[in-house]
Amino acid sequence: MDRRVFLSGMLGLTGATLVASLVGSGKAIAGVPATGGGILGELDASLPDLAVGGVPEVEEVQYRGRDRDRRDRRGRHWRPRRPVWRTVCRRFRSGGRWRRRCWRERVWV
Repeated sequence: MDRRVFLSGMLGLTGATLVASLVGSGKAIAGVPATGGGILGELDASLPDLAVGGVPEVEEVQYRGRDRDRRDRRGRHWRPRRPVWRTVCRRFRSGGRWRRRCWRERVWV
């Protein structure tokens, strides 16, 4: 298994090197265009430039606390608890021998 992983890793490295040599470093361009504008241009702008009518826009945000029960029910399929019967066994020593006694108990699941 180790040889197989090593060999596939070496083939992958060789393939990546081949692709990089074919493309060349001078021909590669980044995926982000160099044009101005967008959110990056807004970050560099001063505050009065972004304000509408001289007053900056303010958005009110309400923060809610964690609703644990709601999140837990959404995360897993919530079912109400119900009683079931389980078999419980205990071992004890009697007369020099180990004996086992089993009984059924009602358990809430």
